[in-house]
Amino acid sequence: MFFTIGLVIIFVLVVISIFAYQKIYNPGRLCNICYRVVPQLSPKCPFCDSELEWGD
Repeated sequence: MFFTIGLVIIFVLVVISIFAYQKIYNPGRLCNICYRVVPQLSPKCPFCDSELEWGD
């Protein structure tokens, strides 16, 4: 029982750390069309050639 509780706690901490890392290290913006990460200064999405909004 303690092993299972420990495993669940470790899993929750790993998931929280992944989300925290993504929040701290943000490599760019998300494209509204194809949902891929685009560099911050790029005016167009290189994957689907759609215009990016600066509202982020």
